[in-house]
Amino acid sequence: MIKKILFGIINTLSVLIIVVAVFVLCTVIFTRSGDVPSVFGYTALRVTTGSMAPTYDVDTLILVKKTDPAQIKENDVISFYSQDPALDGAVNTHRVVKIRQENNAIVFVTKGDNNNVVDSYDVPGEYLIGKVVASSNKLGKFSRLVANPLIFIPVILIPLIIILFSNLFETYRMAKQIAKEEEEAAVEEAIRKIKARQKEKENNSQP
Repeated sequence: MIKKILFGIINTLSVLIIVVAVFVLCTVIFTRSGDVPSVFGYTALRVTTGSMAPTYDVDTLILVKKTDPAQIKENDVISFYSQDPALDGAVNTHRVVKIRQENNAIVFVTKGDNNNVVDSYDVPGEYLIGKVVASSNKLGKFSRLVANPLIFIPVILIPLIIILFSNLFETYRMAKQIAKEEEEAAVEEAIRKIKARQKEKENNSQP
């Protein structure tokens, strides 16, 4: 019984992992070109430069929450689509050092913690992706490794597929075994009833 429950739990977890992976993959595929993928308003990004060190070192994974520009305050760290021609619209993550109104629109002045001067190009509110709400350097390093196909395929994808098919096979085998046991139990019950009726007839036929 415990074995059946254990295999059921493992099989369910495997299916859930596959479903989540497919959901994330579809989100990435159907995200408009130039935008960052977002799941339930959250985006995971990996820091690739040292401009925010030591707050966020290179390879740190940051979690960015979609936020209304009006809710951003000075000293918040935000991710945005940079207007710097050198970055060609790439995503940047810097700290807000000043907020001003320009033509009834919010504009952010940003600066990297490790930079000596503010960014050359301000950030209009419409280019805001969101506010950084969490970070992890260890997860960032892990995500960089996982992103490498030479590691992802043999270390994660193949074992996951093996586990999934193994669990499906075990589930099928157990279902077949249970069906066999139920059939045998039904036959034994039918035989027991027949014997009981025969015994009852024999008892009734005695003088």
